[in-house]
Amino acid sequence: MNEYIGFTLIGIGIIYDILACLGLVRMPDVYTRLQAATKAVTVGTTFILIGAAVYAGPGPLAAKALICMIFVLLTNPASAHVIARAAHSSGIRVERVTADGLLGREIESELWDVTRRKDQFEKDRLVRIFETCTILDIDEHINSDSLFEIIGEPIATARDSSPREIARRFRQREREAVTALKPEFAIPHIIIDGSGGFEMVVARGKNGIWFSNESPKVSSVFAMAGTEDQWHFYLRVLAVIAQVVRMEDFYDEWHKAGEIDDIRRLLITRVRIIGKNR
Repeated sequence: MNEYIGFTLIGIGIIYDILACLGLVRMPDVYTRLQAATKAVTVGTTFILIGAAVYAGPGPLAAKALICMIFVLLTNPASAHVIARAAHSSGIRVERVTADGLLGREIESELWDVTRRKDQFEKDRLVRIFETCTILDIDEHINSDSLFEIIGEPIATARDSSPREIARRFRQREREAVTALKPEFAIPHIIIDGSGGFEMVVARGKNGIWFSNESPKVSSVFAMAGTEDQWHFYLRVLAVIAQVVRMEDFYDEWHKAGEIDDIRRLLITRVRIIGKNR
C-alpha cells in the first residue's frame, strides 16, 4: 500500500517539476521565471520527497527525505527573494506589456467606459492640452535617459519643480517597466506632487529614440506627468492616444509632418475625429 501512495506522490511531484521547466522556457523575464523556478519546483520537490519517505517507510531514509523537504521549503523562497532584489537593483526590467494587450479594442472600450463621465468638459480639455503642450522634434538618435533630461525642462517649468527631479522620476518609472508599447510608440508617465495638475510633452524622434532592445527606434513619445487626483483623466488621454496611433495612416502623416505646427495640427485633427465618433 505504501508503495502505491509513494509512487503517486512522486508522480505528482514530477508533473509539477515538468511544468516548472516549461515555465522557465516560456516565461518572458526573470521575475516571472522565478515563479516557476521556486513555487512549482518547491511543490514538486516536496511531493517527491514525501513520496520517497512514504515509500521507504519509517527509518533513516524517510528521515533524510523529510529533512531535505524542510530545507527546500526554507531555502527556495529565500533564494527567490534574493534573486528578485538583485535583478531589480541591477535595473533588469519587467517584460513590457504587449501593444496588442494594451491597445486592443476590448481594453480601449473599457477605458472609455470608465472615463465617459464629464464627457464634453474632458474632450475640450484634451484638445486644449494638445493645443498648448510642448512638442519636440528630435533629429539625432538618442536614448530614453537623454529624452527624459530634455522633457524634464518644460514639465518642471509648468509645475515649478526641478528638471532633474522630473527626469529622475521618469528614469525610475522606466526601470520599473518599459513604456514603449510598440516599436514606434511610447507613453512614459509619472506621478507628480500636488493636485489638479496634468502636463504632456510630445516628441517625434526622426531617427528613433532607444527605449529597449525591443524598441530601439521609437518615433512617437507622449510623456505625461499628472497628480494622483488626475488618474481618471489620464485614463481618458491614454485611450485617445491609443486610438490615434492605431489609425491606419497615422504614422505616414506623422513622419511626413514638416514643422512642429504640422505635428500639432495632425494630433488635434485626430483627437477631434475620435471625439466626433464617440
